[in-house]
Amino acid sequence: MSRTVLCVDTEERIESVTEAIESEDNLSAVSVTSAEAAADVLEREPVVCVVTAYELPDGTGMDIVRAIRERAPQTPCVLFTDLPPSEIDTASFEETIVEYLDRGLPDAEDRLGFVTNDVIEHSAQVSFLTPEDEGERLDALAEYDVEELPVRESFERLTDLIASHFDAGVAFVGLIERDQENFLACHGADLDTLTREETICTHSMLEEDVMVVEDITRDKRFSENQYLENLGVRSYAGANMTTDGGHVIGQVCLIDFEPRDYDAEERAELTEFAEVAMETLDLRQALREARARDDAEVPAEPGPDADVATAEADR
Repeated sequence: MSRTVLCVDTEERIESVTEAIESEDNLSAVSVTSAEAAADVLEREPVVCVVTAYELPDGTGMDIVRAIRERAPQTPCVLFTDLPPSEIDTASFEETIVEYLDRGLPDAEDRLGFVTNDVIEHSAQVSFLTPEDEGERLDALAEYDVEELPVRESFERLTDLIASHFDAGVAFVGLIERDQENFLACHGADLDTLTREETICTHSMLEEDVMVVEDITRDKRFSENQYLENLGVRSYAGANMTTDGGHVIGQVCLIDFEPRDYDAEERAELTEFAEVAMETLDLRQALREARARDDAEVPAEPGPDADVATAEADR
């Protein structure tokens, strides 16, 4: 599968950059010659990486980096320039993966394709967005003894109901751990875990309301996701499972194998199903904690020597 790379450079240099990118079998190039045109491409087209010069007719490469950070911060960027790093405002690199390649090196254009592939692979391995309360969120999730709670059958019934209600191919309940999403139940597919990089829920959990992706192949965040493509996933809807403390610990989601939208009523209904899932988890956890307290309060049965010891004490 070809990876689309946005190349941004001056009219005099753009052709050589494009040729260097397309010399790699798995890369294809979309080329523009201004920061404004680059921002337009980032807004409407899915790209997996941006290769940009620093000096542009209407701005700098840092304008491109800022545009990436605002629109899709998980998209890596290669800054291909002969300007030394000391003269570049690297503070703009925050929250965006940026690789610097010195254009003045003798083999710079020969290396460009390799460096681009490498930064794409690196971003896929380590880059995913996290909520601002990620630490507290993980602590809240850890308070649920999920492995000990008898919730699987309840959630299996719930996902069966959700899939039937929405006439969807797949419905699942997943908890989002530090590095992966663990599925408590899944109707319509054999899903156990997904990495945070692979699952759409990494993005959905950041939304206050239900997140809907009508057509994944037309969404720049997911169109290059090989795992989703292999599954045949085309549409997605996800609602947050939120604790009483306001932390999102999981998702109730729908997946289908054709483009699909969800109206306001359907989104509200999916939110209600997510609330049911959260209430189920809370109830089972409360019952388990209550049983643990009761067990701790029950006095131990006296042993066979208890009466003898009591008699000795009375003397």
